[in-house]
Amino acid sequence: MSILVTRSAYSGSFGGAAQSAPKLHLINQGVSDPREENLHSNLKRLELDHVTVDFGNRPWPAVQDASLSVAAGEFVALLGPSGCGKSTLLNVFAGFLRPTAGQVNLDGQPLRGASAKCGVVFQKHSLFPWKTVLENVAYGPRRLGMTDPVGIARGLLQIVGLGDVANAWPASLSGGMQQRVGIARALATRPPVLLMDEPFGALDAQTRVLMQEELLSVWEKFRPTVVFVTHDIEEAIFLADRVVVMQSMPGRVAKEFDVPFARPRVPEIMDKPVFIELRREISDIIRVEARKAFR
Repeated sequence: MSILVTRSAYSGSFGGAAQSAPKLHLINQGVSDPREENLHSNLKRLELDHVTVDFGNRPWPAVQDASLSVAAGEFVALLGPSGCGKSTLLNVFAGFLRPTAGQVNLDGQPLRGASAKCGVVFQKHSLFPWKTVLENVAYGPRRLGMTDPVGIARGLLQIVGLGDVANAWPASLSGGMQQRVGIARALATRPPVLLMDEPFGALDAQTRVLMQEELLSVWEKFRPTVVFVTHDIEEAIFLADRVVVMQSMPGRVAKEFDVPFARPRVPEIMDKPVFIELRREISDIIRVEARKAFR
């Protein structure tokens, strides 16, 4: 079986229902609704154009000559062995890191620093420990001067199933709950882009599966453009529209796989032969790249 793939550096042939979201007090606040923009799915929301990132502390760049575009409303997963530059690319997309060469564009314009259009969720929740759950989620809307930041925060906490712990402190929550607060906080300013750096990597297996389903439920409501970094092949296929596999030493895009499953996704797709074959083909590439570290 061969899975459809586009733009490859390798040879060979590799290949719950959406609900309406509450308005969350966003009318007349100058905040765009990504769901409306997603009607024009050819819009390139994010673009890397021959990007190189060289920290100067090893024989090869962290990323070399990487090009990648992500459409509005698309969910893209970045996969690859440790040290291949996945998180580096995410930091470039976020505007936290300026490339040594090449250019990154957001909505067709050069990105010259961190942008309010990008929400970021890290592996560690990065919540303010001195603020309640509600105050953490309301922080971004309040800083941007949005109307009723507390109302926005309460609405999002309801969506992620945490309305009952709004007044709790982050330290009192489980790891999965903390990450759900982090996702709500990232979405509170309604950014058209959500960047996620292994947000479920520290969770146990059962919580991780539940969080994947929770994330897809939230994504179906808001449809932001998502770039999701992970080491987990099954997670990448289950969540994404497209899986981008990176090669290492130096890091660059090796191969892209279109995920051939309709939405909404259900865990049972993991048992389908097409899913298993796609997982195998991606695993074969990553295994080759991982061996480079042991040369």
